[in-house]
Amino acid sequence: MAVVIAPSMGSTKDSTGALPKRRLTKEELTKTHSVHLKKQDNSPHAPRPVKQPVMSDAYPASSKSIRELEIIPLSELRAGAHHRGKGLIVKAISAPFVGAGAVSIVEDEAGNADKLAIYNQADSSILSGVPEGCVVAIKEPYYKNNGVQDDFMICVDHPSDVILLRFTDLIIPESLRLGPLLKTAEDWRNAADRAFIEKDFPTSVFCYTEALEVSSDPAFQAPIHTKRSGVNLILGRYDAAKADALASRTGGPHDWKAYYNAGRAAYGLCDYTTSHELLTKALDLNPTHAGIQKEHARCTARLHEEATGAYDFAAMQASLSPQSVHLDRGSFLANTRVGDSARHGRGLFATRALRAGDLVFAEKATLMPNQYEPARASAALYALMVRQLCDNPSLAGPVLRLFDGGYERGGGVGEMVDGVPVVDVFLVEAIRTRNCFSAPRSTWEDTRPSAPEGRQCKGLWVHASYMNHDCVANTMRSFVGDMLVSRATRDIEEGEELFQQYVPVKPLPDVRNRQFKEGWGFECGCTLCTAEARSPEAMQARRKELLIAVEKLCSKKMPGRELIPDAKIRSVDKLTKQLEEAHEKEVYEGVPRLTLVYPSNWLVAAHRGRKNHGKVVKYAMKVLRNFGFKVPDESEVWDPRDIFTKSGNGTLMTVHIVATLRTLAEAYGALGHREMVERCIEAAKFGYQLVTGSENDLATLDK
Repeated sequence: MAVVIAPSMGSTKDSTGALPKRRLTKEELTKTHSVHLKKQDNSPHAPRPVKQPVMSDAYPASSKSIRELEIIPLSELRAGAHHRGKGLIVKAISAPFVGAGAVSIVEDEAGNADKLAIYNQADSSILSGVPEGCVVAIKEPYYKNNGVQDDFMICVDHPSDVILLRFTDLIIPESLRLGPLLKTAEDWRNAADRAFIEKDFPTSVFCYTEALEVSSDPAFQAPIHTKRSGVNLILGRYDAAKADALASRTGGPHDWKAYYNAGRAAYGLCDYTTSHELLTKALDLNPTHAGIQKEHARCTARLHEEATGAYDFAAMQASLSPQSVHLDRGSFLANTRVGDSARHGRGLFATRALRAGDLVFAEKATLMPNQYEPARASAALYALMVRQLCDNPSLAGPVLRLFDGGYERGGGVGEMVDGVPVVDVFLVEAIRTRNCFSAPRSTWEDTRPSAPEGRQCKGLWVHASYMNHDCVANTMRSFVGDMLVSRATRDIEEGEELFQQYVPVKPLPDVRNRQFKEGWGFECGCTLCTAEARSPEAMQARRKELLIAVEKLCSKKMPGRELIPDAKIRSVDKLTKQLEEAHEKEVYEGVPRLTLVYPSNWLVAAHRGRKNHGKVVKYAMKVLRNFGFKVPDESEVWDPRDIFTKSGNGTLMTVHIVATLRTLAEAYGALGHREMVERCIEAAKFGYQLVTGSENDLATLDK
C-alpha cells in the first residue's frame, strides 16, 4: 500500500468553529465530483493508498451510539470543529471516488449537500466505497477545509465513526427513506448469492444479513448463517465467521459443517486449541471427510509446535518468497511469561533455566503484511492493524493493551457500539510506532554487517512487544518470514527477566539514550549505560572527539582487499590507542567499549589486506573484547567457543561477532594453527545460529 500524508489545512477566511461564509452548492459539488469520477482508476488490482495519521492532529473516536447523539443538518457544521454530542444522517447521492479514502457527495433530509470523505475502511466493508443511495450515520463529525476557499468536507478518520444504516432503520428521516429494496428474505438471499458469484463479498454479507433480519424461520436462517460464515472466512472476518458457523447448528448430523467452519475460523485467529476442539467435533460427525481430516491434522501440527518448539527452520526458510512471507506455524511461548518488570512496566521472564543458544520463544506475527516492501511497510502495517481490529474485534484486547507512549485514550476503545468495535486510528498508530519490529530476511546476505536495503517488512508480535530493551541483551531475535525467533545469547536463570535490543546500539551513550527517550520515553538502565554514566563528561567528550577523528581519517569506510599505506595504518593505530586509554578501567570492566569497535574493525580489515595475519588475530580479539566478550592476552591459549558462556552478562551480540570469528579462522589458518581454525568455525556457527535463528551453512558467508 502506498503512503499518503494527511492533507494540510489551507488558509481560509473562515474562523475555526464558525459557520462557513459560503459552502459549495450541490450543483458545484456534483460537477467537480463527476470530473474526478471520470479520471478514477477502476483497476481492481491497483494498490490503494493509505492515509496515515498525523499525531499532532489526533482526536478521539466517538464512543457513543448514534441514538445518543443530537442529529443536526449539514448546514450547522462549523469549520474545523469536532461536533461532540452531534450526529449526521445522510444519503450518498453519487458514486464514490476511491483513493486514500472514499469521497462521496451526500445529502441530508433538508436537501443540503456536502462532501463526505471516509478513510481507513477495510476492503471487506461496503463503507470502503459507499454505493449511491445508501444511508450512513456519522458520529461526532469533523468538518474541515480542504485548503481551498469555500471547499469543505466531512472527514471520517476513525472507521467506527461512520455506520451503514439498514434501509428500514427508523432513525432514517422520512425524506431519505427508500424502504426495503427487496421485500422477502428469499429475495435478499438470492441477491446475496448473486453478489457472491460476482465476488462482491461485502455486498453478499450485507444481503445475507438483510435476509436474516427479514426472516424469523430457524429452518431458513440456518443455511444463511452457513453461507455468511463462508463469505466471512473468505474476507478474513474470522470472529464473525465463527459466530455464524456456530449459529447455523440445528442439532443434527449435518452440524459437522458448522464445527468445520467454526474450526477454520478459530484457526485463522491462531486459536489452535479452540480450533482443534471444534474440528474434532466435526470429525466425530463426519469421520471420512477429507477436508476435515486435513484441517484437523494441520491444527494438531500447530499444537505440537506450541508445546515443543520443534520447527523445521530450513523448510520454513525455503518456502518464503518476496511476495509470500506468511508461514503456517504455531507460536512456542512456554519458556516465557509476562510479568511486572523492575525496569519498565511489564516485561518477559524465563519460566525455566536456558542455556546460551536455546530457543527462548518463537512467535507468529499477530499482524504482518504478506510482502517484503520496505517503502510501504509502515503504511501497510498500519492499514492492516486498523482492518483487523475492525474485522476481528477479539484482537482488540491483546493489541490495545500494548504500550502507547502516553497517548490520551478516549473512552470505549475496543468496545462494541452500534454493532462495530470502536477503533481509534491515532491510538493504533501510537501502538504501531512503539511496538512494531522491522523484520529482515534471516539470511547471511540480509544479516551481514553491510546488509542490502530493500528486503524487510514490518510486523506486530504482541508477546515479543512485552520484552524490555537492554543494550547488552540476553536474547537475540531473528525472523523467518512472519515468525520471530528469539534465542538466548548467554545462560539465563529461571525467573530472570529477558531483554532484547530495540534498535542497533549506538556507540555514544548520549546519542543512543536520546534515541530511546524520543522513541519510547525511557533512559536505558542496562549494565553498559549505568557504567558509562559514571564516566565524567570531560572523558565522554574526549572519547567522542577521538572517534570523530578516526572516522574522519578513514572517511567512515572500511578497507576492502586493497593495500592500505603503512602510514595511514600507523595513524589509525595511534588514535585507537589514545581512544583505548580514554576508557577508564573501573568503568569499562566487563562491558563493551563501543567507540572502539569501528577503529579496531578497520585495523582488522587493513592488516588483512596486507596479509599481516598476526596483526589480524591481535585486532580481531580486540573487536571481541570491545563487544564485551572475555578474551585473553595475546600470549594465552584460549578457546573461542567459550566466549558465549564464560564472558559474563556484559556482552553485545551482533553479526559482527560472526564475521570476526570467521576472520580469525582465516588468520589462524594462514599461521598454521589448524585446531584454532576449527574452534573459531564452531564458535562462528554457534553465533550464526543466534543471528539467523537456526542452523545455517557457514559457506554462505563466503559468497
